[in-house]
Amino acid sequence: MKNVEKTKKRSIREYHKAIDKLLAKEYRPLSSWNYFGRSILYSIPLIGWIFLLAHAIKGKNRHGKSFARSYFCALLILAIAGAIAFALFQMGLFPQIPNQTTSDPTKSCAHETTEWIVDKNATCSTEGSKHKECVSCKENLETAVIATTAHTEEVVAGKAASCTEDGLTAGKKCSVCQAVILEQQKIDALNHNESDWIIDKIAEVGVAGSKHKECTRCSTLLQTESIPALEEECTHEQTEWITVTHPSCMQTGERKEICRSCGTPINTIKLGMVGHIEKIVLGTAATCTESGRTDGQQCAVCGTSIVSQIILPPLGHSFIDETCTICGISEPYGIWITDGLGNPMNDIFIKVMQNGEQIKMFPYNGTFLNLGLEDGTYQLVLDLSQLSKTYTYDASLCTLTPEKPSASIRLFQTPIEETSVYVGYPLDADYTAYVVGEGATQITLPANKYTFFIFAPQNAGIYAVTHNSGSKLKLSYHGSTFYVQGHDLSTDSTEVSAYENGLAVDVYASNLGGDYVFAVKAKSKTTFVLNIQNIGDPGNRVEDEPWTPYLEDAEMVDKQLNTPTEGTYTTIDLTDLSVKAVYNEADGFYHLGTADGPIIFIDLTSDSKYVASIQTICALQRMGTYIYDIDGNLVEKRSYNELFRQYGLFTETEDGETPVSGPIRVPLTQKLVEAIQCFGDKNGWWDPTLDSNIFQIVLLGAPYNQEYAWLLYCGYYA
Repeated sequence: MKNVEKTKKRSIREYHKAIDKLLAKEYRPLSSWNYFGRSILYSIPLIGWIFLLAHAIKGKNRHGKSFARSYFCALLILAIAGAIAFALFQMGLFPQIPNQTTSDPTKSCAHETTEWIVDKNATCSTEGSKHKECVSCKENLETAVIATTAHTEEVVAGKAASCTEDGLTAGKKCSVCQAVILEQQKIDALNHNESDWIIDKIAEVGVAGSKHKECTRCSTLLQTESIPALEEECTHEQTEWITVTHPSCMQTGERKEICRSCGTPINTIKLGMVGHIEKIVLGTAATCTESGRTDGQQCAVCGTSIVSQIILPPLGHSFIDETCTICGISEPYGIWITDGLGNPMNDIFIKVMQNGEQIKMFPYNGTFLNLGLEDGTYQLVLDLSQLSKTYTYDASLCTLTPEKPSASIRLFQTPIEETSVYVGYPLDADYTAYVVGEGATQITLPANKYTFFIFAPQNAGIYAVTHNSGSKLKLSYHGSTFYVQGHDLSTDSTEVSAYENGLAVDVYASNLGGDYVFAVKAKSKTTFVLNIQNIGDPGNRVEDEPWTPYLEDAEMVDKQLNTPTEGTYTTIDLTDLSVKAVYNEADGFYHLGTADGPIIFIDLTSDSKYVASIQTICALQRMGTYIYDIDGNLVEKRSYNELFRQYGLFTETEDGETPVSGPIRVPLTQKLVEAIQCFGDKNGWWDPTLDSNIFQIVLLGAPYNQEYAWLLYCGYYA
């Protein structure tokens, strides 16, 4: 009987399978395991949903496609229901679960109090509020007022008074609430300062001249007057002296003797600089939280700083029994940040961390910052990303505790390591070198090894270069990076002198663009702080006056550039003792041997056998010299760069100038000869009074034409 039933069941299954095989594949039913597998596949995020969409849209079996579509509809309904529930929750319409801890009125809460919770932060104009509540039932247990914070000072720039408009002194205001802290004061207009008569046009026979007066400060025209025409040629018998430019503290003036009748200048004299009139600038004492300044000096006339005020860092609070013995303030959780010289810092953000999590962030703008924290342990992290320079600081000082709730942080500049420094004997070949700027730089000195500091000042001034190691280490001066001298030059230099814990360097305007190299050597590994601070004005020298361009006549330049050339160009041989350059007044050029010999050409773009080309030198440095009178007084600072540039050595581009390629050769004139001789004499490669110079060295002792050695750039066509 059992065998019969089994045979019937097997027959039914085989019948169903046979029926399934007769159906097309798209209509064949799916097995239970197939549905189960699809359910698991469709529940997998992303990948399963991709298969779900594929089966629902492109499925080949109709049963599978229907199942996929029903599954998709179910997911869509769940997503819509979830979105509606979330929206209701955000709108406050979602039913709330009652607080189980307070649902039984017969049971009272033991109240575990939280720390202070800030409800409203205090500002400099409004008080804040805070409260404590129960950890369990959230009942408000205590409220308190947070006192207003100090103003955040911001300097309001002043306005200089002019001849016709009033000015304003600098003031201060709060950058948060805009309250005025220091009111600006009015500075009365200066009024015009009338000059002497300035001749615009000299009177001639039958032609009137003109003259005017103007304000020496703003150049406003104040008065004009005509000079009567002459009836006959003027003999300049009656003259008068007028001041063309008045001398100032840092600039020379000029007076001219002119003819009263026609205004013709007869004589001109320069008026020396009057020098600064010193005025004391009173300093301010440093407080616990704010920097102070020492007394300084400035010119009462032009305002130039003569002795800079040195910034004194904040004293810092001295707390005993939670009260400062200096200012009497109760010790708050706070921080002040300065650079290594004590100057207040700005544009810094302070992150307050507790248990590894950030709980607050504050901007720091130069004054002591009260963080308004409750008792606890906090770590402060300084965000310095907004600063233009790279700084380091001691992070161990940034932990605040109830025993040490405030911190004073000094930021030190990070030096840039430099490797391309050529050091002369006898300094050690093993060394490190760093580029440093004005301010305080901290570095770890290696043991028994020289460390060089390269400083390139951006402004004129007297710079104090000091360090924090007292008499343990000696700071020495070794010239510039062009060639670092092997011995200390501070005792030989007129611009470097001894200073407390270091050196003082006089940097004049004419020295800007160069650099100064200092060195120190420690016996053991040492933390070293180098301070560079501008402490005064070195004054103004005649050498700091602007350069006077020395130019060739435009017609002569045109004549030179259009002089025809024929034959082969030959460079003049300086070892030929018979070489001679003769000036021809008829054409204004130098000729080889005689006035009728070949024209001598100067090659401006090719390197000579001895030095770089004039084009290269013009691109790298100022080609010039000082002109002195018979008494040894400096008359003029003459620049030859502009003279050589007249011949088209460079082309203007968006990025500046680009040297022209190819040879540029022009006939040699008197001005070109003077330029080459003066420049060569100044730089030591031509001096007819010396027995040896660069040519003697290059020629290895061979005889050379010492008188005409300045022809090193020259040649001729033959």
